[in-house]
Amino acid sequence: MEETLFLLRPDESSIAQYEDYRREFLESGDSMDGTGPMRRIESGRDWLAHVRSYESPDTLPAGKVLATQYLLVRESDGKLLGMLQLRHYLNDYLARIAGHIGYSVRPSERRRGYARRMLAMALDEARALGLERVMISCSVDNEASRRTILANGGVFHSTVWDEDDEEMLERYWIEL
Repeated sequence: MEETLFLLRPDESSIAQYEDYRREFLESGDSMDGTGPMRRIESGRDWLAHVRSYESPDTLPAGKVLATQYLLVRESDGKLLGMLQLRHYLNDYLARIAGHIGYSVRPSERRRGYARRMLAMALDEARALGLERVMISCSVDNEASRRTILANGGVFHSTVWDEDDEEMLERYWIEL
């Protein structure tokens, strides 16, 4: 029987879980995709304020796009399993490199299908925003993310060099 999972928007009750999630990623040295500026923002309250600033044109930082932050939470124990950021539209950088959706699953909870399910739920949210297709990218070395994207209908588009992270990325489109 499949576990019940929820995509939730972060709020004040998420702060302690955010800090634990961040600590696990820092200890593992893994990439923090789909978490906003988690690597540089230690305080859960500061992170929450930052991701909320992306929700309204009135508070959106210059040069950024409207985005919604989600937490993947397991019903049985309320544990934060993953994070996902859904960008409502693409600017030049997102169109070239990062795409509409970034996501991650905490290292201790990987290889259980959570990323696949989280991405499927995010596609429903993208449809609700009125998007007709979304672009997602992953490192050419990230086989698990590639499988997640393909399992959700991703169609390979191109490979690009990400100068900021100095890595090759594969870009995929998913028709909604």
